Amino acid sequence: MARHTFYLGLGSNLGDRQTLLERAIDRLTSRAERWRRAPWYATAPVDYLAQPWFLNTVLEVTTDIAPAEMLTLGLQLEADVGRVRSIPKGARPLDVDVLLCQALDGQFLVSDDPTLTLPHPRLHLRRFVLVPLCDLIPTAEHPHFKQTFAALLAACPDNSPVHAWDASAVDSAANSAAGDQSEA
Repeated sequence: MARHTFYLGLGSNLGDRQTLLERAIDRLTSRAERWRRAPWYATAPVDYLAQPWFLNTVLEVTTDIAPAEMLTLGLQLEADVGRVRSIPKGARPLDVDVLLCQALDGQFLVSDDPTLTLPHPRLHLRRFVLVPLCDLIPTAEHPHFKQTFAALLAACPDNSPVHAWDASAVDSAANSAAGDQSEA
């Protein structure tokens, strides 16, 4: 069976965020040949601001799971913890996005399939994705833009806050700032 290396964006802003994310990682890596995770980041909401800050990371996992099966697994994990898509880009206990899929030859798969577009069509526009992705593969090139992910981060139009996560210090300040943003 073919192996792929996936880069998955993981986020949560409801409930016990870290526990929900760690449980998702356990399931996503259960068939992994190898895996690693970027650090945790506290991130401001984007687009829909009247919600709590997120805890985000990117997971790299090499597995025999096919891309469509990985998407299905991510959606199932979201459903298992009660994610309801009632407000676009709204609060959620778990978000699992397939950002990139790399074949054994090192090439990133490209797909315009509306079910699973690869690479993720907005990954280059989101600091909360690019910062942890650059912890893992800063010098890899985006297959469409032919720029490194580090260069895409440097040019990213999104200026929303992304902080290394410290449960005691950052979350208090972040949630205060989130309240300020939601009134803007």
